[in-house]
Amino acid sequence: MLSYMNLYQEVQEQVQDDSAASLVVIKRAINTGAKKFGAILNREWRNTNKTFSLVAGQQFYQTPEDCIRLKSVTVTISSIAYPLTLIEDEDTWNRLNMTVTTSSVPEYFYIRGSDEFGIWPKPSASVSDAGSINYERRMRDMSQADYTTGTITITNNSAAVVGVATTFTALMVGRSVKVNDANGDGMWYKISAFTDATNITLENTYAGATAGTLSYVIGELPDIPEECHESLIDYACYRYYMRRKDSQSAGGFKSLFDEALQECKSQYSSKTTSQYVRQVRVRTGFRYTYRDQGIA
Repeated sequence: MLSYMNLYQEVQEQVQDDSAASLVVIKRAINTGAKKFGAILNREWRNTNKTFSLVAGQQFYQTPEDCIRLKSVTVTISSIAYPLTLIEDEDTWNRLNMTVTTSSVPEYFYIRGSDEFGIWPKPSASVSDAGSINYERRMRDMSQADYTTGTITITNNSAAVVGVATTFTALMVGRSVKVNDANGDGMWYKISAFTDATNITLENTYAGATAGTLSYVIGELPDIPEECHESLIDYACYRYYMRRKDSQSAGGFKSLFDEALQECKSQYSSKTTSQYVRQVRVRTGFRYTYRDQGIA
């Protein structure tokens, strides 16, 4: 896997240009290329979930700042999860709201604009963290240099990372850390929490051997499959040469990027890699027949 800084340095090496204007183009192109991969990936790749609290009498709620598209809403009351039904058109939603109605269990939700959704009936009581939304997460721009100051101690089967002479910050949450030492397991681990300048927490427990005084790197990783990371170099070089009116060089890098994009689409167009084949009922005239449907 390649960090944002790895990608950035490789593009500079390819184009041999460190002018301020070109560096701006390169940084922007790396992020744009990542988003192009994100756009063709199965939407399940970036699905995430967050809770919200019901407020008595309040109908509309804000979506999270990283929400691109709301997919479903569930409300849990007395340990029972109730999935809400989407109201797609404004007329139906307005007819529902012709009279003021409250209930302990909402039944429907409606998406209004790009950053809020409503529920019906309005909650009759406030309940902390009773609501849950499933949504497509926005891909965040990468911009941070790799961090390697000091050393770390990491323990097998533990999520705790303890630094020596480090200056960890809250902004590192969401980035990933990898032990660069021969005693490390060579895997990247996402950082889930920050405690102080010498203590951070991993999202998953460390699978390697317990060791201390380890060299390490904290970096931003593209939110796309790791085998596609190098293609972001191709896209950034393509944009660089297009800006310089060098269509021949640009075309070569663009072809490489497009090929990788199509391979990614074919590999990740489904949620799983299952080869299970199921029968689908198809109506033919007045009779139903069955045909096999492969699930890639």
